[in-house]
Amino acid sequence: MVRLCLSLMLIILTGISSALEWTYTNTETGIDKLALGYPVPLPIQSVTAVDGFRSYLSLHARHQDMMLLSDNISGQVIGQTFNNRDIWAYQLSDPDNLTDQGFLVEGAALQNGGIHAREWSTPEVTTAIMERFAENEADHWLYQYLLQNMNLVIIPVLNVDGFLQTQRHPDKTLQSAFSEDPSTWPRDGRMRRKNMRNVDEDLATPGDALLGIDLNRNQNPFWASSTRSSSNTSSLVYHGVSAGSEPESIALHQAANLGPANRLRFYIDTHSFSQLWYMPNTGVSRRNSIASKVATRMQAATNNSYAISPNQANVGIGSTDEYFAYTYQIPSYTLETEPQIDGAVQYGGYGVSHDGFILPESEIARVRKELTDASVIAWYMQSGPASVKAIEITDTADNSVIFSGQWNGTSATTREWQEDVNLGLTKDHTYSLWVAYDKPMRWLNDLGEIANFPNLFTALAPRFSVESKDVAGAGFRQTVEGQATDWLVNPGGPGQGYLNYKTDAFMLEFTLSTSIDPATASLISMAFDNRDFAGSLNDANPMTVVDYNQFWLNYESADGSLADNGGMDRMIRLVDDASPLYVDPTIVITNPPPAPEPSQPSGGGSMTFGTLILLILLQIRRKMGYSGLRSTDFRRSKYAS
Repeated sequence: MVRLCLSLMLIILTGISSALEWTYTNTETGIDKLALGYPVPLPIQSVTAVDGFRSYLSLHARHQDMMLLSDNISGQVIGQTFNNRDIWAYQLSDPDNLTDQGFLVEGAALQNGGIHAREWSTPEVTTAIMERFAENEADHWLYQYLLQNMNLVIIPVLNVDGFLQTQRHPDKTLQSAFSEDPSTWPRDGRMRRKNMRNVDEDLATPGDALLGIDLNRNQNPFWASSTRSSSNTSSLVYHGVSAGSEPESIALHQAANLGPANRLRFYIDTHSFSQLWYMPNTGVSRRNSIASKVATRMQAATNNSYAISPNQANVGIGSTDEYFAYTYQIPSYTLETEPQIDGAVQYGGYGVSHDGFILPESEIARVRKELTDASVIAWYMQSGPASVKAIEITDTADNSVIFSGQWNGTSATTREWQEDVNLGLTKDHTYSLWVAYDKPMRWLNDLGEIANFPNLFTALAPRFSVESKDVAGAGFRQTVEGQATDWLVNPGGPGQGYLNYKTDAFMLEFTLSTSIDPATASLISMAFDNRDFAGSLNDANPMTVVDYNQFWLNYESADGSLADNGGMDRMIRLVDDASPLYVDPTIVITNPPPAPEPSQPSGGGSMTFGTLILLILLQIRRKMGYSGLRSTDFRRSKYAS
């Protein structure tokens, strides 16, 4: 009797007028059946990836297994759920927290999954990212580069309580009439969205199906400020009693501190469904521009089937992407996995309400791969733009080294050029040039071949220019472009293979033009303007180390400006005339015409009174022992007009 009274009170308080349990089926229909039009996915007990969705225990076992087997994956508990279950986060990084440069602390990225319990595809995607790195951590290419130069944090399942509730009832849901929402909306069981605050784990308990907190409405700076969140505890978007009130929210914020302090530069919250990236705009124009560029590259990984949806600045719903965008001023996104807004109809489903949350098992393997690629290219971009690391020029006749040097880090912000050999070039002579960058520059397909990143088309071939100026001031440029295969995928170092990572170096032959005469040239410089596989142009000045704080710092364009674009690097000179480093020597600068002579006052060459006074003052100064004028001698009074 007491339980019945409590249930009736909950029904009154939550606004539930009725609650009906439904069973999802493939094609069977009936009074309590919801036919999807495809097999109902059930949790699969498998540690490794399958064509389907793994149980939470299987996923957790996989995470722990990777942590134990890899020196580059570590994990820790970042908090507990409302029901005191551990929330785990995993760091993907080498132990030293420093980039290859040796002085700069690594940047960090964070990706969250499973914030909404019913979105089963998101723990699969976050786990797939971890699996990609675990399987390729010693690839001497992209994944090893990211592990050694970034600090990547993954939360596979944030809302553990809710996720387990959906997996206890994988084919059951409650359809409840609630005054604020359509009566056909499914809740609890397989369709639980919120956490489990004040909710038991018995689907049959009346009244608690609508309780819990929407963790993606529980965040500053826009908590409780939108019609898309609610103060009604029964609403699917109930935002809680205060911003960050939930233990799961606190754990998410804590995960941002797993990497090096104050180094977070990227965030994704993985959701389903509607097949797009929501993207907060914070009012910082350069940050917004960087975020937009990264989004288009992630979009390419999905065959451009995902949309990009920028949000208005200073408006929000209390979501996690807003929290990280505004708190850290970083590119931040809510990723909504497929399907599109029509739900599973695009897979041949029947269009049952909210069936987009129930992705067919046959689709998840492809989704895992595409969205792992999307995160990888974003992290690659946020690791920083490429800069030239070292070059070597050899004589093809005898393989002797004619010129060599490298940029060495001297601090977290500067590098110094170390020139080891400079014997001078000879015109009309053939040389081999080896150039190394500080990151992999080309994507490798599944066969290990140099290729474009999926659906991104940039020039694959490396190129460089020899720029010169003769004693008369005439400039000349010789540009040499190679083939895609000139990027090196075999080890060996200078003159042989890649420096640290596959495709971080290229090597090609060139014959110095007869128009360049090293014997009489006043300037000979090497110029590089190669793009990486994300389409970003190399830094124009390797002397300063690029870093991120709201936007890129020390990322110079060809003219030395800081505009997040990169440009022609002319810093390496074989013959140096000490001219400005950012000036294109082939551009002829026309001297401006001389200023017109000042008009003379009437009376011809008569001296003005002011000039006479100046000459008198100069004579006085000479007699007093002054040899010349200083800039402070005739400065204007602060009261001058």
